[in-house]
Amino acid sequence: MRGQQPDAPAEKKPAAGETAMKEMWADAAKAFEDICGESLQRGDVKGFDDVQRKIEGVSKASYEDAGQEDKWEKAKSVGLKSLKYLKLLVGAASQVSSFIPIPASAANITSSALCLVFDIPEAIKGYNDAVDQVFSEVSSALSQFQIYTSMKNVDPVLIQKIHLVMISFVKLCAHVVKYRQGRKRDRFKRQFMSIFDDDSGLSDEMTKFKQALQQQRDVEGTVTLAVVVETRQDVAMLLEQSIVFGKTTEETHLLVQETQKDVQSFKDDVDRSKTLIKIRDTLGVPTTVRLDTNTTQTCTNIYDRCLPGTGSWIWTHDAYTAWTAPNKDKETSHVLVLSGPASSGKTSAAALITKRLEEQKGRTYVAHYFFPASTRKSDDEKTPVHSALKYMAFQIARVDATVQKPLGKACDAGPSIFRRSASLETLDTLWGELKIGTPGSGSTYYLVFDGLENLPEKQTEMLLKFVFGPKLAEESGGRVRVLVSGTDDQFISRPGGAKISSALRIQMEEHNGPDMRIVIDEALTKRGMLEHAKPDSDQQRARDKIIEKLPQNVNGSYSRLQFGLDDVIRLLSTRTAVRELDRMLDQPMSSHEAAIKNLQRSLTAGEISELNELLKWVLFCNEPMTLEQLEAAMFLYSGTESLASLQFIIKNKYSAVLKLEDGYVYGEDGVKDYLQKEKDVSDKSSHRDRSTISMTISINNVDQELCAHFFWDLAQKAIREKFKFDFDAASPNSALHSSSQAVIAVDEFEANHTIITRAFEYLEKDHRDQTKEIGKYLVGWLPYHLGRLRDLEDEEKGALTPGEQFEIGQNLYRLFKDDKVFLRHKTSFEQTWWFTDDMEGVQKWLMDSAVVRRLDKKWRDEVQMSVSPTKGYLKELVKIIVEGMLRNRTWGVQNAYGWIEGFMGLDKKLQQLPELLKADEAKSPGPTNSTFFGSADEIDWDVVSSWCQNFLGLPESELNSFWYERLAEAASSQNCKADTVLSLYERAIKKENPSWLYHRGLGETHFSQGQTQEAIAHVEIALKEAEREGATPKPESKDIVELNLILGRYVYNAGDAQRAAEHYLLACESEDPAQARQGQVGYLKAGLSFPDPEVTRQLLRGALAKEGEEGTMVSVLKMIARDAEHDVVVSKMFTVTREDPDLLRDIVRAMEKATATPAISADRTTEIVGDDLFAEDEARGVLLYDRGVAAYTYKVSPDGTEAVSEALRLWRESREVLSNVGGENAFTVRQDATTALAQHYFQSMVDGNHLDHVGALSRLAEAESNVYQGDATGFLGAVYALHGKKEQAKAALVGRMRQALQILSDDTPENDPVGFSTIQKTLEQYQDFDNSAIALSLQGQPDLVTDTLHFEAKDIVEDDGVDKERLLATVTKLAEETIQVAKAQAPNVSQQIQRIEAAKAHVDSLLAAAETKSKPEVNGDNSEVQKPESQGGQGKPAVLDLETASAYRLLESRLSDLQKTHSPQINFLAFQWWWTCDGRTPDGKHCENMVNFEREFYHCMYCSNRDFCSECLERLRNPDSGAGITACSPKHRWLRVPPHGSPLYVGLRAKSVRMPREVRPTKDDESVYEVCYDEDGGGREIELEAWKEMLATEWGISLEEIRKEISRQATPDGGGQGEEQMSGEKSEVVLG
Repeated sequence: MRGQQPDAPAEKKPAAGETAMKEMWADAAKAFEDICGESLQRGDVKGFDDVQRKIEGVSKASYEDAGQEDKWEKAKSVGLKSLKYLKLLVGAASQVSSFIPIPASAANITSSALCLVFDIPEAIKGYNDAVDQVFSEVSSALSQFQIYTSMKNVDPVLIQKIHLVMISFVKLCAHVVKYRQGRKRDRFKRQFMSIFDDDSGLSDEMTKFKQALQQQRDVEGTVTLAVVVETRQDVAMLLEQSIVFGKTTEETHLLVQETQKDVQSFKDDVDRSKTLIKIRDTLGVPTTVRLDTNTTQTCTNIYDRCLPGTGSWIWTHDAYTAWTAPNKDKETSHVLVLSGPASSGKTSAAALITKRLEEQKGRTYVAHYFFPASTRKSDDEKTPVHSALKYMAFQIARVDATVQKPLGKACDAGPSIFRRSASLETLDTLWGELKIGTPGSGSTYYLVFDGLENLPEKQTEMLLKFVFGPKLAEESGGRVRVLVSGTDDQFISRPGGAKISSALRIQMEEHNGPDMRIVIDEALTKRGMLEHAKPDSDQQRARDKIIEKLPQNVNGSYSRLQFGLDDVIRLLSTRTAVRELDRMLDQPMSSHEAAIKNLQRSLTAGEISELNELLKWVLFCNEPMTLEQLEAAMFLYSGTESLASLQFIIKNKYSAVLKLEDGYVYGEDGVKDYLQKEKDVSDKSSHRDRSTISMTISINNVDQELCAHFFWDLAQKAIREKFKFDFDAASPNSALHSSSQAVIAVDEFEANHTIITRAFEYLEKDHRDQTKEIGKYLVGWLPYHLGRLRDLEDEEKGALTPGEQFEIGQNLYRLFKDDKVFLRHKTSFEQTWWFTDDMEGVQKWLMDSAVVRRLDKKWRDEVQMSVSPTKGYLKELVKIIVEGMLRNRTWGVQNAYGWIEGFMGLDKKLQQLPELLKADEAKSPGPTNSTFFGSADEIDWDVVSSWCQNFLGLPESELNSFWYERLAEAASSQNCKADTVLSLYERAIKKENPSWLYHRGLGETHFSQGQTQEAIAHVEIALKEAEREGATPKPESKDIVELNLILGRYVYNAGDAQRAAEHYLLACESEDPAQARQGQVGYLKAGLSFPDPEVTRQLLRGALAKEGEEGTMVSVLKMIARDAEHDVVVSKMFTVTREDPDLLRDIVRAMEKATATPAISADRTTEIVGDDLFAEDEARGVLLYDRGVAAYTYKVSPDGTEAVSEALRLWRESREVLSNVGGENAFTVRQDATTALAQHYFQSMVDGNHLDHVGALSRLAEAESNVYQGDATGFLGAVYALHGKKEQAKAALVGRMRQALQILSDDTPENDPVGFSTIQKTLEQYQDFDNSAIALSLQGQPDLVTDTLHFEAKDIVEDDGVDKERLLATVTKLAEETIQVAKAQAPNVSQQIQRIEAAKAHVDSLLAAAETKSKPEVNGDNSEVQKPESQGGQGKPAVLDLETASAYRLLESRLSDLQKTHSPQINFLAFQWWWTCDGRTPDGKHCENMVNFEREFYHCMYCSNRDFCSECLERLRNPDSGAGITACSPKHRWLRVPPHGSPLYVGLRAKSVRMPREVRPTKDDESVYEVCYDEDGGGREIELEAWKEMLATEWGISLEEIRKEISRQATPDGGGQGEEQMSGEKSEVVLG
């Protein structure tokens, strides 16, 4: 009750230890003041956030030395890192505040101390170095406290030690402040020595700080972090683990939904990201992969682990220099092989080479794929090589526009075009579809395939045949170069295989000695061994000897090097004589055996048994095991759960034999050979029921001859039956297993038998949570392990006893005799399926009399006599699955189809399909032995339906609506074409009583095809039917909610916001939290589209009012951050609330909550893992950007912060958070944040007429991966040009100009618009407006009739004895006449349809007039003389010669095609280039206007890629418009881009261009420029090639070198082609 609550905190009795803790901190504050004289009672510092803003807000002092600026930035960086780790310390300490309350002053004192360090009124020379030296060391030491982010509980004793560390930190800050207070002369002197070398007391305090840290570590170790700290997963490990393709059977069959075909405008950022997303999704690349980088996190992580200097020998290796030579001759192979044994550094070398290639300039592109060890045990049906190649194509598309455009178009056909390639024997077809290395592209592509030893043998063979095949070796003509790495045995030429002998090769174990010496030197230094040795001392000689001799003893193996290094360090840790070290270094290193022996001696017999069980799963399972799977497997073994995590046990106990990589457990490299049991050991354990005789022979003082006779006689016994000697008992590995005690050893036969036994144990018992993680593997791979057991028996590597055979038979009988086991473990069976070969393998066991002879005779006979296993032992399973799919809803359609395809494939293979299927086989090729059909589009659903019908014995009348509805769902799950799915739904509707699920599925299919109204109609019917009493199947409440969510999405898409809001509002009431949040997001999106802004504001107030209840608005904002319409929603939210400042501030506060770093005590590790972690980081990064927009544009920022500075800070943080996060919004928003920062720096320098921010702008430009679109690069060049610094501007922009000229010089004219567009943007930023206008004239679409009726000599292909020159002259004259007629009848350029009709009518009239003339009389000169007739109102005779007749045909043919293309309206997809608007409509949505023959556009002359229609430009320049356009700045300048068809445009086929008279501001607007030509149509013309040459010369670029490079990369048969003859006539330019 209330009266029993304490009245005030003052009455509480101090907790134990609180007083002492307060005194400690009071003493710390006093000590700080005593050291430096400064008080820590700072009212302006209330916590760590204040310090962070203080450090980030400190303005950079004006240094004369540019290097000092960088030092200050570095000092700030290490200060912020220290602050980050201090937060972790305070967070950790707060976890036990109930035991030892933290004094309120602790955080304030610590934060105030750090704040004083950075409270600097002016630049103090030398102080930057001091901060850097001290806090670099401090932050590095404090970084260990990151572990507390995953703590649930922290021991109180450990907390006391943490407080001592923090107090020592406060004193360190005092000494640094004192250093700053010293005389300038003293600081000048100290900057030439370490700050720790003076006698100020700082060095002593640093020593105390380290001692406090060490005491804390000692306590930490005592507490046993195995139990105290439960870590879920390392964030770094998550960054690209989903890039591994084909880990499970399901992933092979799960392909990304086909993206909806859309009009892609390649030229702007938004459409570029859409194209990349389409490519990514179509190729099956995970959505977490970034779109804005030229590398991968996997490669970066491997590269970062390499020590400085390693791999430097590669750059001078003959094979590498020949492989990368620009002028590589035809005889030199295009393939570089990195070969060597396991653990020889191949992967590190591949990463180093990849990074070096990525840094090359010009049109050199590199893609890479590191096959992880998880693909090592992939089954043959998976296609990791295809997946890798598709992922590499995506990498290239990210950076090469010439690949991105055609690949994007190819992806319009959907995923099936690439899935078909996965069924081919080779990769050649897939390579052609990926559009890489096409002739004439002028680019060089490097493909890096690392880790071939991790691939299945068939996949390796396929990859090598492709790499060395004609597609790359000959057709690519040196444009594509490949690196492959693997073990030596993989690169042996085999009959019928790839011709590998010609490849360039680097043998790693022969060359990695220098790298090993760097590793040894670093390890010795890190351990403090033999440091600071005097020259010629024993210590120096010992160090040199270790570095020199240790690599010689390990045969190029880093794993052996590590073991040897550990032994050396262990020896050096004792009082060691030089001769003992010499003796160790002179012996060969046998790392694994020694390590295993040491491990074996340290373990008990029970622990060894447990380790052996673990090794069986790790080494002999058919796919890599995760920690969770192994935990479940060990529970099956022991029946108990371990208190310590398996991860901790492996890292701290079994690291000599096991290792962790990306969440999977593997055996150490090479350890499997040492762990293999000798055959006699295996035999004794496996054949314990057999009779054996063993004896030990001791021979002492026996005559040599007598001894020889004895052994000869004894050896004769070996020929007797059943009497065999094992003479291999003394083999080298036997020493490991010779002891009678328990040994660490495994045997493949025994391991497979164990896994089979565990599988049957799992199936026999009910489902348990402790074993659920291993269930899928045991069910899916049971046939594989049964097959391996038989294979090993055939190879005489083991044998089952009769009892063990009977046990397997009994288990198979219990599994298949009825449906009990299948129903008991239905969850596991629904997660996997068996292929045809798997089913055949199980059948072989059941045909073995030794296995089944004691089973139930009736069942045994039925199984063995059945015509097919599907009617025999599989009968119950087939029945459950088929009925579960097509007769009821108890089995998911996607998994069910996987099983059914296997069943059908088995029947087909055994030639037991009905005659119906035999007829189908005759008209389509049969499947492989594992699948019945090929790709999804090849599935014949009539055949599937018939097979299932025949199995169940159903008449046609039993095939009801439900039957076809489920077939349609299955077809949809297999990503079949929409027409196929719709046809099955149509068959369902013809039956009686279709269910509401039928209408839902049909609606979803219509929506996927863009048929929104049809989709809405069917989902409305589904909702009505589902709500009806007695609906079948009976819907759950969440089903009704789901239908409302679907309807809300569809009607919102159709533009009906009010109806959408009604459906979303119903979904908000769902009991399912996820559905409720979806409803809230949808309701908010719909509400923002309401016409009345006050209604929208009221809706937002209501959402914020609920914030205190369940954090509604925060969760909604996080979901909006990942929504496809994020930018539209947030922009509208800001513009609609700008009229209510309080509401806007409340919105921003909710964003602040959503972006707050989760508190350490919030147990984030248990809630956010895997994809959820990516989602959380993406949402946070996106909302940080939004907060920056609110601060910069609407001046809404936290109290006490300056809005612009806060916006810049938020944008920088957004970029950092999103730097390693994939996803569509992450990519777009990170670019937006970069653009916002760059635009601010640019505008600040333009407004202030200075160049103070060029450093920051340069760093942003260097970080840009997109050379074509990056705004930072463009702004940098523009600001230099505006300040008259032309050379600096060229230096910033020359990369773009070179890329553009390379594109224009290749043999791919389809890419030319990209080149001209890049030139236009570059020259605008360079302030060369005249040449920019020329580039613009080459992009736009000329008048359609004029462009179509342009003829050149190459167009004349008539071969009727016609003089081609005369024909060209005739058709050109008639074309000019036709163009004049068309323009006269339709004078406005917007009347393109009318012009086409007029031109076509004119030519048709000429043809008609010619056909109505009388029969011609032939003259001697072959001319056709017509009788005088009236033509066109004139009574002149006409002569219709052959040239004129051919000219008519040419004109008529072209105009007919033109009319078809643009009928009934202009088809803009037929144009190669166009502009779309980057603005927003008044309601905040993206403007959909695009340039056409009526609408003019405005191109920003500062931004790299921004265009606007006239309406959006007006809204951009009017801050009160409410559109919220952030794509540009109202202070910029724009070039007026005329409509298509204007005389300005000459098109891509032009051979010459007109120079404009000037580009000037318009009369009415100084910010809008226009291109002006001479009014009389005159003006200077220049040949296009001469113009390009002029540009290249001005920019210091050699076109000749570019052409030579392209020529070198051309196909062997592509050279020697002469240039086409060009007509000397000039096109007429008519100015309108």
